[in-house]
Amino acid sequence: MASPGVLHTYAPGLVAFEHLPAQHTTSENKLLFVGGLGNGLFTVPIVRQLFNIEGWGVIEILTSSTYKGWGMGSVKRDAAEIAQAVEYFRNSHNGSKLVLMGHSTGSQDTMQYLLNVSSGAAPALDGAIMQAPVSDREAIVRTTSKTAYLTSLNFCESFIKDGRGKEILPQEMRPGFEDTPISADRWYSLAAPLDANGKPQGSEDFFSSDLNDETLAETFGKMPKDTPVLALYSGNDQCVPPDVDKGRLVGRWNSVAEAAGVNFKASVVPGASHNIADVSAEVLEDFAGRVSGFLESVAKESGEQVTLG
Repeated sequence: MASPGVLHTYAPGLVAFEHLPAQHTTSENKLLFVGGLGNGLFTVPIVRQLFNIEGWGVIEILTSSTYKGWGMGSVKRDAAEIAQAVEYFRNSHNGSKLVLMGHSTGSQDTMQYLLNVSSGAAPALDGAIMQAPVSDREAIVRTTSKTAYLTSLNFCESFIKDGRGKEILPQEMRPGFEDTPISADRWYSLAAPLDANGKPQGSEDFFSSDLNDETLAETFGKMPKDTPVLALYSGNDQCVPPDVDKGRLVGRWNSVAEAAGVNFKASVVPGASHNIADVSAEVLEDFAGRVSGFLESVAKESGEQVTLG
C-alpha cells in the first residue's frame, strides 16, 4: 500500500513520516502519532481515519522502540526521543500547533512526556490525546497463566538483583512475546504487580484499574495545567479484563485531574475496539468526531485557553 508523504530525520537515526493528503499539500497544524508495543509505520488502522481532519496533518513518529525495539527500551527513553521530535517540528513548522497522540502503550509514552513537560524536561505541547490507555500489566495477566506470570517475574527479579536487568530474558520467560527480545528491566516495568503497600512497582504502570487515588495523583494530577489532554478509552477493548468498570475508571481519572486543576477529560467510546478496527460506521464516526472536536478546540486563536467539558 503506497502512501505519499515526507520522511523527516528528526534526530540521528530517528525518523518520522508526515502523511500528505490527496492534494499533496501540508496542513498548518500537526498531530504527532506514536503507536504501542510492536507498532510501526502504517500498522495502526486508526491513523488513516485521522487524515481527513481539516487543518491537521498526521505525522507518525518512529522511536527506537518501534516494531520490536520496545523490548529493550522504556517509556522514559521513548519520551526523550519524542521530545527531540517535538523540538524538530517546532523549529521546522514554526507557528504550527503540535498535539501528541499515543495509541495503547503510546499512551504511556504520552503520559511520561507530559510529566516531563511538568518537570521542565521536555518542550511544551499544544495538546495531547491518549487513545486506548490500558494497563499492560492487566493485559499480560489476562492472557498468561498464573504460573508462567509469576515465574517470569521471579526470573526478572533475580536478573535485576544480580545487575543483569538489561539482559534479554529467555523465550519461556516472556510469555506471549516469545518473538520479541525483552530485557528483564522492561518486562518487570510492564508486568510487575503492586507492592505490599499498594504502590506500583512497574515504572510505566499508569492506567491499571487497581491503582489508588494517591498513586493517580502522581500522574493524572501532575500533568501540565496549561495543556489540554483528552483520553479515549475503548468500550470494547480486547486488552481490558471484563471485570473492569471502564466508566468508573475514567471517572476516577477525571476526578483526580480536576482536583489538581489539570485540563483533562477522559471518556469511554462505546463499541470501540482497542485500535478502532472492525467497528461499525457509527462507532468510527463517534471516535473521529471526538478527536476532530478536540483538535478544533486546540486550533483556536493563539493565547485562548482550551477548556475541556
